[in-house]
Amino acid sequence: MESFIEEYISSVNAEDVNEEILLERRISPYATLRPGDLAALLKLQSSIPLSGSALKSGWHHGPGGLETHVEEILKREEQGFSSDESGNEGVKDEELRDVVCRGDEQNHVPAVYTVRGLRRHEMPVVGVYVDKRVCPGFRYRVRRAGSNRFFFQNEARTLESIGMGYGKRLTFTGEQRNNNENYFWSDSEPEGYAFSIQAVDEGMKFLVMDVDEAVVGEGVVSRIHEPQEETTMTAGKDGVTKRVAVTLTCSVTYYHRHHYGLIDMMVHENQETISGEAVLHKSRKSRKASLVSVEGVFLQRVGQCKFIPDC
Repeated sequence: MESFIEEYISSVNAEDVNEEILLERRISPYATLRPGDLAALLKLQSSIPLSGSALKSGWHHGPGGLETHVEEILKREEQGFSSDESGNEGVKDEELRDVVCRGDEQNHVPAVYTVRGLRRHEMPVVGVYVDKRVCPGFRYRVRRAGSNRFFFQNEARTLESIGMGYGKRLTFTGEQRNNNENYFWSDSEPEGYAFSIQAVDEGMKFLVMDVDEAVVGEGVVSRIHEPQEETTMTAGKDGVTKRVAVTLTCSVTYYHRHHYGLIDMMVHENQETISGEAVLHKSRKSRKASLVSVEGVFLQRVGQCKFIPDC
């Protein structure tokens, strides 16, 4: 747990380190004190250089304290994060929004939070509040609100579980099943987190099916253009279904059918940019959601059609 906090939760810049703010974030009332946090605080009890106001509060100072510790965390943070080319840099101010989150709407304590700088496709998680669209079994990219850098080297990871209680533990898939450190608590970061769903990846292969349910070609996703934005979610006895708006560039190869039933591949490929809705479904018995189709696609040669994953 401590290694994950050091790698992903620290967000200060080396030039702007304010010792009082750092200590406030570590023991903030937004955060739930856990065994790992207590151990980390005890490590900082030796000589810590602080400002005059902090000294009045009873803190002592000396060499090799907080500043050295912060520098080490920042070095590891730079290695563990990846910037997103669609990050806040270059995003117009009107495309960012502030979201007010109310705990009482989810039958929790009546806490009110404001998560700032969310993009239109992102869902907030802060304090006791977890957006109802954030569901285990679906893949998400996660960043800290106010930062352009994403967790897990900019990869989308499957959310395995959301813990109980006020500060909810959010656990994502990791490389090791017996020692998974890919988790954090909803109340660990006072500014909150931004979650964005991931339905389609580059390199995915699809079969192209026309309105008559006939397979007329195949395609490979070569580029994903815009953020993938969840449009609807339904939950029932058979599980959870989400629809996600996507815009993709695909290399499409069309089939040529002979009158006696044989199929030839046409020699040339078409690069086409399409928009549609990816349909994701997670059954009650399944731990992960699966991509069912990309619907509402229009191709010049075929017209209306849908993409079916070619596993």
